[in-house]
Amino acid sequence: MKYYKWFWDEPLGGEFDAWGTSTYFFEIRDNFYATRQIEVYENGNVLFYDKAHFWDDYGMLCDKPIGKEEMQEFEITKAEFEDVWQTKIPTNR
Repeated sequence: MKYYKWFWDEPLGGEFDAWGTSTYFFEIRDNFYATRQIEVYENGNVLFYDKAHFWDDYGMLCDKPIGKEEMQEFEITKAEFEDVWQTKIPTNR
């Protein structure tokens, strides 16, 4: 597994526009598909997605392969990802 984090500088739009910008965290398998995803929004809302909860009214687990070359500069440690997964309380669960 590989772990990545990046900041998205645009709000979701629509009814969720007030949530603000977000930081995404991904756990990626060897085939470049996400197994877990965390979205932390500027207003404090947090969304978690994984194979047990892969979509809802807010969004979904990324269903496209994430290219290794484009993500390399955003790589983080497993410990950093797990810290967010274990300490944040998701809005969507």
